[in-house]
Amino acid sequence: MMDSTQYTPHSPTSPTSEATAPNPHIEVNVGNAMPPKQTAHLPVLHPQVQAALGGDAAETGPTRSLLAEGLHFVGHAQLRGPCTIAGRFEGNLSQAPGAQISVVVTATGRVQGDITAHKISVMGYTDGMLDAGHGEVALHDTASVRGLVRYGRIQVNGADLNATLERAATAKSVPHNT
Repeated sequence: MMDSTQYTPHSPTSPTSEATAPNPHIEVNVGNAMPPKQTAHLPVLHPQVQAALGGDAAETGPTRSLLAEGLHFVGHAQLRGPCTIAGRFEGNLSQAPGAQISVVVTATGRVQGDITAHKISVMGYTDGMLDAGHGEVALHDTASVRGLVRYGRIQVNGADLNATLERAATAKSVPHNT
């Protein structure tokens, strides 16, 4: 049995392809098994590496999170700093105890689940509860929002809104019984 073989890719015969064509002889190993999947071991960025890359979190401020367009995350996340969702998120996003964070769902972002943050801005799609408590919620013209929206202050700019709106009670709006 051969350990390797020569492979010559088919290339067009046009005169311009000769100058830009890749190396026509590529060595390909034959008969070797693919390595087994190692799903038990996932790479982790250790705090020492994070400090070397971006400094100490106490010095640089809160940690930023980003779910980029094209990514799909399933699970729950507790946030200590601002978060941007441009991909697809299924689960709950909540702020860590004592933190007051902002969450932005971009025009390409989709969230199916609850978002709890001091400031929530939606340009994409959400289905679940948006809970800003006494904070702010902004629903932009490209937003499509389903579920419950709890807010202290709200701004709606032409969003597709099919949700129950619930204003958080303020100290002066709560009736006092004397």
